[in-house]
Amino acid sequence: MRERIKAGLIDRVYAAALDRCSRSVTDTIQLFEEFERAGVEVCLAHHVELCAEPESRLLRHILASFAQFEREMIASRIAETRAYLKKHGRRLAGPAPYGYDADPITKQLVPNRAEARRVRAIFKRAVTGQTPAEIDHLGWRTKQWVSKRSGRPIGGGRWTARQVLALLRNPVYLGKFAAGDSIRPGCHEPIVDLGTFESAQEQLDRRRPTSKSDRHRLPFPLRGKLICPRCQRRLCTYTFTRRQGKTTIGYRYYRCRSTAGGRAPCKGVQYPAYEIEEAVRQALADRRTWQAMIDTGAGLMTDRADLLTAVWTGLDIPTQDRLLAQIVESIALSRRKTEMQITFAEDFEDTLIPVISGLADDAR
Repeated sequence: MRERIKAGLIDRVYAAALDRCSRSVTDTIQLFEEFERAGVEVCLAHHVELCAEPESRLLRHILASFAQFEREMIASRIAETRAYLKKHGRRLAGPAPYGYDADPITKQLVPNRAEARRVRAIFKRAVTGQTPAEIDHLGWRTKQWVSKRSGRPIGGGRWTARQVLALLRNPVYLGKFAAGDSIRPGCHEPIVDLGTFESAQEQLDRRRPTSKSDRHRLPFPLRGKLICPRCQRRLCTYTFTRRQGKTTIGYRYYRCRSTAGGRAPCKGVQYPAYEIEEAVRQALADRRTWQAMIDTGAGLMTDRADLLTAVWTGLDIPTQDRLLAQIVESIALSRRKTEMQITFAEDFEDTLIPVISGLADDAR
């Protein structure tokens, strides 16, 4: 349309309202300047009083500012809502995956009994060595639902090998969600257990050769901090990745792989990295942890424990992880995986307290 206006082919433009032209102040000003230079009359159905007079131009700029402000507020609210849902393990949007239905009230995932049985059967067959191509030959059907827009049924076709592979790679069946290159916890009920899921991943990974260049370097803020409950050696880091379409998802673990002292690694000692790291973060979100740190020589007044706790919980996870790597000396884990004893570095007050204190002062 702008090209046609420049060519003199249009002499009048109609729009319902100013924000239908643009929700950006800069773009609105530019558009109306082009209209005026070309001698084009703009007719706004909801703002018939806006013309080319200086007063109308001022009012137009004010309305454009409100439109841009509204757009930015909507974007901000959406971002805040998504962050809240992610933090609390909630589902964001999209159709429910096979094996689950969306609760009509909460919109969160609830298991579909019939489909959940089929999901467990697919994982069981994958663990025994059946390939996705062999599984799709069983003739099972995918999820079917009715489109809200057209009212037509969608899905219900036979499984393909690619769809079976995507199902086997999806962490949603562990009660989690894929989040870019990582995995975030969910609040829905898992359909398969961790052992079955990992066994299926190992079977799939054996059929797809990978190189070190294909693997992403994933962060481990507690690298070299965790102590094996059996041999008392430091746990090593372990990762494996999987591809889902164009997305590569990494799984992080701390496990006993050390051969120090001539001893073989302890079998079965493996901890999901996120769960351990989140437990430590939550410990620092507890006022009692800060109080203990203060009482052991941090040199701060007791009444600052609440403020330090509030500041810590307000930090984003990357910042918390960066600080964890500096202040934690070691973490002794129990054999039952239910308890941990955190030992902080002797000079933690030289690294952590100035940072947190500075943030606390800014927050006041």
